[in-house]
Amino acid sequence: MGGVICIHLPSGEVTRYTSESSLNAAVGKFKIVHIFEDSAQEVYFSTIGSGVFKYNEKDRSFKSYSTSNQLLPSDYCYYICESIDSHRLFFLHGKGITVYNKDKREVENTYHLFNQTYSQGSALFRVEKGSVLLLGTNGLAIFQERSLKALPAKNFLNFDKLLIFNKEVVPNDGSGILTDILARTSDIYLNFKQNNVTIEFATFSYNNDRNCLFEYRMDGLDKVWTQTNGTLITYTSLPPGDYTLRVRVLESKQIEAKEISLKLHISAPFYATIWAYLIYFICLSGLLLTFIRFKMRQAALKSSLEFERKEKERIEELNQVKLRFFTNISHEFRTPLTLILGQIEALMQMDKLGSMVHNRILRIYKNAWHMRNLISELLDFRKQEQGYLKLKVEEQNLVPFTRQIYLCFYEYAQNKEITYRFMHLEDTVSAWFDSKQLQKVIFNLLSNAFKYTSNKGSITVEVRKVASQAVVIVSDTGSGISQEHLSKIFDRFYQTDTTSFTTLGTGIGLALAKGIMTMHHGTVDVESEIGKGAKFTLSLPLGNRHFSDEEMASTEGRESAILPEIASLPFYSTPIEEAVTNAEFSEEENKPVILLVEDHEELLLMLKEIFSPMYEVYIAYNGREGWEMVQQIQPDLIVSDVMMPEMSGKELCYRIKTNVELSHISVVLLTAQTSVEYAVEGFMFGADDYVTKPFNVKVLVARCNNLLNNKKRLMSYYAGKVIMETPALEAVNERDKEFLAKCVSIVKTNFENLQFDVTMLASELCMGRSKLYMEFKGITGLTPNEFILKVKLDEAMYLLNNHFDLNISEISMRLGFSSPRYFSKSFKAFFGVTPQSVRSKKK
Repeated sequence: MGGVICIHLPSGEVTRYTSESSLNAAVGKFKIVHIFEDSAQEVYFSTIGSGVFKYNEKDRSFKSYSTSNQLLPSDYCYYICESIDSHRLFFLHGKGITVYNKDKREVENTYHLFNQTYSQGSALFRVEKGSVLLLGTNGLAIFQERSLKALPAKNFLNFDKLLIFNKEVVPNDGSGILTDILARTSDIYLNFKQNNVTIEFATFSYNNDRNCLFEYRMDGLDKVWTQTNGTLITYTSLPPGDYTLRVRVLESKQIEAKEISLKLHISAPFYATIWAYLIYFICLSGLLLTFIRFKMRQAALKSSLEFERKEKERIEELNQVKLRFFTNISHEFRTPLTLILGQIEALMQMDKLGSMVHNRILRIYKNAWHMRNLISELLDFRKQEQGYLKLKVEEQNLVPFTRQIYLCFYEYAQNKEITYRFMHLEDTVSAWFDSKQLQKVIFNLLSNAFKYTSNKGSITVEVRKVASQAVVIVSDTGSGISQEHLSKIFDRFYQTDTTSFTTLGTGIGLALAKGIMTMHHGTVDVESEIGKGAKFTLSLPLGNRHFSDEEMASTEGRESAILPEIASLPFYSTPIEEAVTNAEFSEEENKPVILLVEDHEELLLMLKEIFSPMYEVYIAYNGREGWEMVQQIQPDLIVSDVMMPEMSGKELCYRIKTNVELSHISVVLLTAQTSVEYAVEGFMFGADDYVTKPFNVKVLVARCNNLLNNKKRLMSYYAGKVIMETPALEAVNERDKEFLAKCVSIVKTNFENLQFDVTMLASELCMGRSKLYMEFKGITGLTPNEFILKVKLDEAMYLLNNHFDLNISEISMRLGFSSPRYFSKSFKAFFGVTPQSVRSKKK
């Protein structure tokens, strides 16, 4: 804290002047660095922060000289010195030297000499001859006091430095730009890459530069003069051309005006020179001559095209003869097939048929119907050729539609020991199509795939949505198609030369498929290599804007192209044997989804047969494949072996239970390790149950059913009740209530944090995962993951009922769910209704 202590020597009186004194006696609150007494015995105090203070002995007060009263340009004063003229003082401060006239009580001028800077420790000293020594941070300088008053008779303005891209150019530096100093150079030649130019000029007057204003203009670029108080001029991205830079001192009464100039020549790149334009002209002339020759050759080929046209007409006439023949034969086949279908339908109406026999007859019926459709294919192809085939499109879900067709070939795939898979990333892929016609396309592709795929091969059917298109992919590991045949397989009656397979087609299936896809404004593409199989891709544009009103059809009264009975078959179904299990079948429309993860193939197939009547079964052969399927299908229950390649069952269980979006899934571990330690370890990884091998089938099924039933009862109990309002929590003590309230607050704070999980919750509560698990189980009966999910769903119900400005996707994002689909699934599992139903009732 600044201040001055004054001691009166004769009397010994001590007076303290500080910033806390009265206003007239204040000396500022900053440090005093210099005390100066002038020839008139007046005392001045210089401070670093409060300016200069003059002591008035009569009334023992201080007068301030600072920026606040505009008597000094800076409050940081380091030294005071008296001029030769006793009525002037020199104040050394952060912005230079100020000449103060004591008689007029005003600042005459401020100078910034020699580009010096000043700080504490800087000083001034005047010698008797009028010279002044100046000590700054850059060293010691000396100047004559009278030079501050003298005006220059002539201003020496000249160019001083040249910089290209902020790098100084000096004479004979190897760049070839300067051969002499810039002041003696009138023209500068640069190439088009050296178009970032900075030029520095100087007046060579150390005491007046700071107060000078300059003007500059680049002739050929600038239209007006630009004012500046600096000595640097920068131009960037100068286009090629010739310029003249002019600089002058802004006219004033003190300084004589002078203008200097410098010519800049920036050369153009080669592509913009006259030689380049000449090359362009030659190239254009060559292109013109080439075009003329092309037109001449085109005229010469016109006659040969006429010949080809006539040949094509002859081939077309031959094809029409073939079509008429096939059409006539097809009409003859339709009558006996109709009789066969009628007899099969009569058998299916019998009540005494067992489930296995019924399924066999159903497959006969489906394939007989497919044979009838193949015959109809010939007739439709004829209609398409003549323009009589019309589409009747409607919006349908492409996933179950394709799956039903897929199921028609399932038993055939098992008989040939072909790995037959159906894949889809989304449950719903809505598209507009004529189901009756599109069925023919997919049936044809699958028929070809089975025809050319040998035993123990692989066939995959995949449905996905890509950008603005719905895509169906049929791929196989069959014989493949050579590159020379790929461009011709969609031609009518074209057949590849294959000796590997004796079954040959008619050559119209793919042609009809392409025609139907073209009518749907879609495409059919093929990729294939010999010996590696083929991949056919069907692409349908989403929406119905590309269809005419005549092609749009009402769904009422339409006969489905896929048999209604097919829809009742389970996914990956096999014939249902009556004595597989004594467990009760679920009568619900949607079966629970179970994922079986087992590396032993025979055991996996046995488990699949056990659970198929009650669950929708998915299988995986190792932990890594199981993890990928869990993220894709999100099953209700997982039964997994512990010891597996690539990823163990315990690691799979740990990943599921530490993932907020998957932690609600029940996990049952199967193992041959019967010791208690291994069972405890399995439960520590988050397993819901632990079954040792060999196991009783009924016990395993009962445990799995109990897990799902208990979860349903628990969710039913908590459905519609906020966490802090359930009766189970009313009986807990205050500590538990505070604990739960803190947990709810942490979860709500991290609603939008997708990385928030049980580990982060345990970290916030400063406890281990196992202890946190026991706390939740003891208080609420819920696991930590179920608790987090419940808090989110309670908030979702509140937002749905009270915030109609938020749609379901926004609520899902706000609560940290990865997707609206997962949010809707979790919401329905807890409350029994979908978010859409809650919102629609409120509206």
